[in-house]
Amino acid sequence: MTTHHDRDRRRGVRLRTLVVPVAVLLLAGCTAGRPSVAPTTPPPSAAAPAGTASTRSDGPSAPSGPSTGTGPSRAATSDSWPSYHGTATLTGAVPAGAPLDHATRRWSVDLGGTVQGQPVAADGRIVAATERNRVVALDPTTGHVLWSRTLGTPLTHVAAVAGCGDIDPLGITSTPAIDPATRIVYVVAEVDAGRGVVHHVLSGLDLATGRTVRTEDVDPPLPAGESPVHLLQRVSLAVANGRVYAGYGGNAGDCGHYHGWVVGVRESGAPDPVSFEVAPDGEGGAVWESGGGIAVGADGHLFVTTGNANPDPPQGGPDPERYTESVVELSPDLRPLAAFKDRVAGGDEDLSTSNPVLLPGGLVFAVGKTDTAFVLRQGDLSQVTAIRHVCGSDPDGAPAFDRRTDRVFVPCRGGGIQRVDLATRTLGPRLAGANSGPTLIGRHLWAVEYPTGTVSEWDPRSGRRLQTLHTGTALPTFATPTSVDGLLLVPTVHGVTAFAGRSS
Repeated sequence: MTTHHDRDRRRGVRLRTLVVPVAVLLLAGCTAGRPSVAPTTPPPSAAAPAGTASTRSDGPSAPSGPSTGTGPSRAATSDSWPSYHGTATLTGAVPAGAPLDHATRRWSVDLGGTVQGQPVAADGRIVAATERNRVVALDPTTGHVLWSRTLGTPLTHVAAVAGCGDIDPLGITSTPAIDPATRIVYVVAEVDAGRGVVHHVLSGLDLATGRTVRTEDVDPPLPAGESPVHLLQRVSLAVANGRVYAGYGGNAGDCGHYHGWVVGVRESGAPDPVSFEVAPDGEGGAVWESGGGIAVGADGHLFVTTGNANPDPPQGGPDPERYTESVVELSPDLRPLAAFKDRVAGGDEDLSTSNPVLLPGGLVFAVGKTDTAFVLRQGDLSQVTAIRHVCGSDPDGAPAFDRRTDRVFVPCRGGGIQRVDLATRTLGPRLAGANSGPTLIGRHLWAVEYPTGTVSEWDPRSGRRLQTLHTGTALPTFATPTSVDGLLLVPTVHGVTAFAGRSS
């Protein structure tokens, strides 16, 4: 990942007593805000094998006794969006709410910082988090701030302190996650403790009031000589199995010594931390996924993709370290159950440039910088097929899956959304005018173009672009729209912009 001895050990998340009292760390301010309101103005590819699966099973998982039951939290409805891409399977396909045809800008709110992750929503509240460690709940109708919390001081002068990095200030980067059963929204903030020391702090906030109900240090259990300052918590949070899960990679530039990680703590009671480390026999293997999510199956198993070893291995692959350049299936307590390695991925050819997508029939879709899409079987991650020449410019962001047409839509770094036809194992034409993770809302596909600030709608069957809207401001890298309450929500470098159809 540039952008952004074998010790097979089981270790939990390192827990510390926070030096700063919670009352000081969580600087609360119930502030009313007033948003601004303004109207808007290739050929088919042959399938080819390209990887190998290796299955490791330590037997069935012991019941974890989660407060919310085994498996993921509920998926998005027309009036909720609990986590990244709306669903635990990360299909990015959600029911349509009010029509978004002839859409105009309904409101735009300046939150004083960049919103990297998707806004999430439930119970009539839209929650957004900024790189200044500010978390807000917004009124869907007006965009007014209902409550606001600041969760500690973000790291600044990041490149000087960490040695690299392209996000500054560095606070809350990942998409939050809501547990619909408890009505708690979870965020992870990078908090500057001074003198080059940072910690990653999980906060659980009451959705109605913003009151802090849980705080845990969720830095991974790092080997000697490694520091949390070299980790970026970019992967969106997941709530499942009574736990909150977070993934880690390195800062842009891969400076310092680091490993990819997934960590998890319980939502209530003792944190009972668990963790999974990539490249235990070396370094690197970022779990970053261009800001995408951790996929969760109905059985509570988790799926992530990983990046390359650090420093970069030779071109041509395979990456020599354990679990690098791989899709990994994990138990609820984060034991590796199976892994598939893209064996032609070498250098900086991250498979973790996008997140896995769980497909019907017990399948998994994954695609990375080798421009090869893999369809794998859940359970052993054996390869079903591979489809080459996807994007041709690095797939870069979370795909969306249209179950009606059996097509996956993959964002391309060089521009466009690549259509992948799973039934025929071929590529369709790219949809021009976007370069970030798409969202399928009802029968229509939406995606943004960053940093220019446009968001477009397509008919995914015909590929025809139906409309293009303008946010009026720049968008962060990998920005992905949210759909809730008849609104299309777009994260921006200043806050959130909402669009609504003419009839809404």
